Amino acid sequence: MAGSGAVRRASYGPTSPAVGERGARTRGQIVEAALELFAERGVHATVVDDIAGSAGISRAALYQYFESKEAIFLELVEESGAALLRVVRALGPLGPTAAGFDQVRAWLAEMGRVYDRYATVFIQWAAADSPDAPLRPMFARWLEAYTARLAARLAEAPVVGIDPADLAVALWAIIERYSFYRHRVVARPADDAAIANLAVVVQLTMFPATPADVLGRAATRVAFARPVVVGRPRPDDGPDAASSRSEVRFGQLGPQARRTVRLLLDAGGRLFASRGYHGTTIDDVIAEAGVARGTYYKYFADKLDLLVTLSCDASRDIRRMAPPLGQIDDGRALRSWLAGFVALHDTQVGMFRVWLDGVPRQPAVARPGEEAVAALLAAIGRLLGRVDRAYALDEGAAALMLLGLLERGPQQAAATRYARTTAQTVETMALVIERGFLSTGAPPRRPRTGRRSLSPTDRESKRGRA
Repeated sequence: MAGSGAVRRASYGPTSPAVGERGARTRGQIVEAALELFAERGVHATVVDDIAGSAGISRAALYQYFESKEAIFLELVEESGAALLRVVRALGPLGPTAAGFDQVRAWLAEMGRVYDRYATVFIQWAAADSPDAPLRPMFARWLEAYTARLAARLAEAPVVGIDPADLAVALWAIIERYSFYRHRVVARPADDAAIANLAVVVQLTMFPATPADVLGRAATRVAFARPVVVGRPRPDDGPDAASSRSEVRFGQLGPQARRTVRLLLDAGGRLFASRGYHGTTIDDVIAEAGVARGTYYKYFADKLDLLVTLSCDASRDIRRMAPPLGQIDDGRALRSWLAGFVALHDTQVGMFRVWLDGVPRQPAVARPGEEAVAALLAAIGRLLGRVDRAYALDEGAAALMLLGLLERGPQQAAATRYARTTAQTVETMALVIERGFLSTGAPPRRPRTGRRSLSPTDRESKRGRA
């Protein structure tokens, strides 16, 4: 080796001719070891030495295949995305028939298996899916490819009454978030009933005219690891809920001071949404708000103090807004509520991300989020409970799906080139809710006997000819 410094050979990519069969096996062992460790410890807590040791190779050998831990994660992202694309490519003919519903169930079951295998990767996708995240362009390209493929399948069916591209994006929001909740929140990941209920909602969203006897009793009770409590009003659900943290702390300030606090809170909210909590510094907030450092510390002790205040305020706004959702009884009221929610979501998207990603792990941040989610689930449960269905559906599972649409739907299209106006987003979400969640079910189809029954006019005509 020339020179005194160590020289690292070029790493072997998955298609490199220098890898060979043995190298391919070693590369696969590295990826499998990383996947297990990422699931056990998380990406940030796993180091290269851990991966090398688990794969049974040296650190130097690992570097012949991957230049960093991040490169291994990137390959897992590509691998998991390719697996999901293969599943949607295999999706057969869809329609409001038993055969079409069988295709949906098989598709979602296979998607569930892919998600379960790469769960830690998909969960990290959610954490990294923010506007300024380095991997966001790659996520956007993958999501466009997936939703375009699904939209083409929907257009072939054909789906009517809703744009196939909009429907594909909305379905991904529901499926991805529901899978996330299965792993991170309440449901046992391997519960087949969880997938069966998802299949019913997806089928009805695509084909609301699917007869109830096609859906049958496929969707049964889901064995949740933690109960999903829906439909129960909470004492602080209504407009008289306790005052927000900022109202309590800053309510006695003068108008100028309150405007300054608002500048800081709004700046923090925008930055936490685009960069995440750990990617944002106090200096970033100060620069974004256009105030002096001393001004910041006049009102907030540190960055966490700002986040806790934002969390409490966002929770109050959501808990105030949630109850009317459970009382909606027509399409106009649903669209009006959704328009208000999408506007609120646009300002609070950073807090939705912080709450559901659990970063940072602070009870003072998480508790307001839990209260906000509980209020939404209670309202969703009351809305779903008013539907007299002719088919089986676990309302706890359906509530999580609808929660996923509310959490992800307003921002999902923004991650792709399919830009949508607020009005278009609201209309798509309303149609999905009406079709997939509030349908009573189409009447069963009459079995064919091989002979067409005659109307009274037909019978009279036949007697006349005789």
